[in-house]
Amino acid sequence: MENISDEVVYTTEPPQTTDEKKDQTDYDASIAEVSMTTVEWVAQQLLIPPSELDGSYPEDVHYMARKVEEMSNVTAASIIRANIDYHMNDKNLPAGMMDECRDLLEEYTHGPEGEKEDEMVGDYAGDDFQPENSLMMRYYAALFHDWSPYPQVRSVTTPIPADPNEHVETIRCYIVGTIWVAISAFVNQFFYPRQPAISLTTPVLQLFLYPSGVLLQYILPKWGFKLWGIDFALNPGPWSAREQLMATLMCSVAAVPPYINSNIIVQYLPMFYDQSWALGFGYMFLFMLVTQYMGFGLAGLLRRVAVYPTRAFWPTSLPTLAVNKALLDGHRKETVSGWKITEYQAFMMFGFGAFLYFWVPNYLFTALSTFNWMSWIAPNNINLATVTGSVTGMGFNPIATFDWSVITALVQPVYMPLYTIVTQYVGFVLSGLCILGVWYSNYYNTAYLPINSNDLFDNTGQPFEVAKVLTNSQLDEDKYHNYSPPYYTAANLVLYGIFFAIYPMSFFYYVANEWSVCKQSVKDIWLSIRYLNRSNYEGRDDPFSRQMAQYKEVPDWWYYAILIVMFGLTVAFVEHWEVQTPVWSIVLILCVTLVFLFPFTIVMSATGAQLTLNVILELIMGYTIAGRPIGINVAKAFAVQIQAQAQNLSSDQKIGHYMALRPRSMLRVQLWATMVNGLVTIGVIQFQLTKIEHFCDIKYQKEHEKFTCPNERTFFTASVIWGLFGPKRMFDNQYPVLRWAFLMGFGVFLLFWGVQTVLPWALVKKYPQKERKIRKWQDRLMMVNPVLVAFGGLSWAPYNLSYMTGGLYIAVLFSYYLRKYYTAWWKKYTYVINAALTTGTALSGIIIFFAVQYTNKDLSWWGNNVPFAGQDGAGPPLMDIPADPGYFGPPPSHYP
Repeated sequence: MENISDEVVYTTEPPQTTDEKKDQTDYDASIAEVSMTTVEWVAQQLLIPPSELDGSYPEDVHYMARKVEEMSNVTAASIIRANIDYHMNDKNLPAGMMDECRDLLEEYTHGPEGEKEDEMVGDYAGDDFQPENSLMMRYYAALFHDWSPYPQVRSVTTPIPADPNEHVETIRCYIVGTIWVAISAFVNQFFYPRQPAISLTTPVLQLFLYPSGVLLQYILPKWGFKLWGIDFALNPGPWSAREQLMATLMCSVAAVPPYINSNIIVQYLPMFYDQSWALGFGYMFLFMLVTQYMGFGLAGLLRRVAVYPTRAFWPTSLPTLAVNKALLDGHRKETVSGWKITEYQAFMMFGFGAFLYFWVPNYLFTALSTFNWMSWIAPNNINLATVTGSVTGMGFNPIATFDWSVITALVQPVYMPLYTIVTQYVGFVLSGLCILGVWYSNYYNTAYLPINSNDLFDNTGQPFEVAKVLTNSQLDEDKYHNYSPPYYTAANLVLYGIFFAIYPMSFFYYVANEWSVCKQSVKDIWLSIRYLNRSNYEGRDDPFSRQMAQYKEVPDWWYYAILIVMFGLTVAFVEHWEVQTPVWSIVLILCVTLVFLFPFTIVMSATGAQLTLNVILELIMGYTIAGRPIGINVAKAFAVQIQAQAQNLSSDQKIGHYMALRPRSMLRVQLWATMVNGLVTIGVIQFQLTKIEHFCDIKYQKEHEKFTCPNERTFFTASVIWGLFGPKRMFDNQYPVLRWAFLMGFGVFLLFWGVQTVLPWALVKKYPQKERKIRKWQDRLMMVNPVLVAFGGLSWAPYNLSYMTGGLYIAVLFSYYLRKYYTAWWKKYTYVINAALTTGTALSGIIIFFAVQYTNKDLSWWGNNVPFAGQDGAGPPLMDIPADPGYFGPPPSHYP
């Protein structure tokens, strides 16, 4: 049972259940008599206190109390039995919940002497099944069947069915959504090449959408029209929560610029590949179109693993629902832990506080942001700076930052599951120790380079100048032998090793442990093809799917049609322009994406961790189209954008699934918003490349607008390594150890699968009487997820441990301490406070940029200079370059 906070005190005892041998009339009369007592008891379990105004409870409580009363023990036992199997090893459920469900079910289905009844036609008739246990079993069953077993989901949703006749896809929704999609697309792309970047995130946009929608509510005339049977109302009444959410889903499409932005910039600029034709509108538009919309086709397949299942609850999407609730429904007065403010008031208060505070670490006293205080003790000590430094070091610092943007740079500590963050942090630390070992042992000459940089270097320790080995955008062997091979830093070397290991590890681990989900999904896809009129919700009995089943679904063939049309346009794209990408490579990219998309999405939907395909595609295409760096970049654009778009659309569809938005309406607004986002982004890129002087020039931009293009430089150097030099040269000669990473990843999978799954199965088979004890130990073993451990190691270069340590503390505070000891407070305020801090920080960052940073009004004093002083700011290598011959590594005659 969930922990009950001390601050919510109830004096009413749990009600006694009716004698279930009575006839239905007596049973209904008993329900009427105890209904208010049941409401109070259910409110206690849900940790929802009465209103401060009149002592009433929300409709959610009354609704769930009615479901508890109406449910029989037989039905409850059946529901719990099914969910025990479904939620096996589900680490997102409250601790101990499934154990209590098993205990209740075991007590209910066994006789007084512990012997199972031979046949059970009705409820168990014995007297040993206590009324309070019956009530608790029915309560848990009602959570599974009529709301959600996850407290995180219950805190931002309602079990009450939505009104199917409510106007949601309105004209004013399109007007507001389109305006803010265009604004956010402009801002996000304009500042994307900047370091640090500035963006309008979805929580920030929600804050602007709300007053915009309310404004149109008052100024637009109340009329509309019908088109294809759809009632488009211009102003149907008050701006509603579901209407706001529909506009939010439009804006979420523009939260991240299209991936092709790096492609275009790298192709066009003379400092990179100098292909001026890449700025043509036809090329840019078709490139954007096919990469963006091909993800829609695969999103249809993902619905069965990422939208409909209860276990796919998408922790990263819950803050969107929390902000929506706070803005439009967070006005109920109640006292929780002494707090009387509403969710909306909390949102405004914390948001304003974050807005004011961010001026301190971002402008006035930046040492609080990069708080590398340990390196201040001995600024010139290279070992201290390397291990503890936050600028160029490894960041092993217990007090690393007081900046919310740094705390949330790598993880979202408030709403991501605690076990996810802890597991990632363990992987971060372990991989950091490996990096230190590589650097201090001078493995592959890494000691001659900075320890934690994502740049490539030459054999003199200077940044690798790609132009020195290129002729007509191709590798010139003579120039190459007169210059240098490219070298990875210690962090980059370990990072790529983990990348190569995580692909086989994650694929086999999740296919093996989620085999039933994958098998059922493939079966559903086959049935949907064979029986075109079959409902997608057939066989699904969770409350959200039951509610969504009343709407017209998006047929699978719509998604397939989009995929086929986009594939045809892709063929035209690669054939018409010289992008070094043969048609068969697009087929290969789609096949690789399909193989990894299902397990990667299962990971993301349950943990919030997003694995990407960029490195594995670089490797595969490096072998298949060697010597074609532009082709490598195009292949990455397709693979990464298709996967990201499919997953982002699935996340948005899950939000709509929770709030009962019409599936076809969601698809329409997503298609429209994607087009608006793409067109605006294209316009901004053309402006940046033609109107901003010295764009991406580091020496100039560092002192001016700060458009240094850090992501584009990484994008370019990756194409050099895997496109120009190729994986064969890198694996066979430069870094042969990397090719063993794939085998090590598969070996890790075998080890964990054997210990976590095969061994418990064998023990249960041999000792069936000890199954409960074995299952408990299995649950504990499953808490160690090797994929998440490895995923934590992907955060190095240029980030370090200081960017996650603060997040770990916040995660422990919210997800453990507050959730355990102040559960009611946690349920009411957690997601709202997170959204408020993110919104306030983002708005403050934008204001600071335009007010002082854009005009170079920097403050130069000790508190702003000390983080970058000494060895941590310099980031020196461990060893000096040998004076004779003046470089490290093999001579030119033995270059890889």
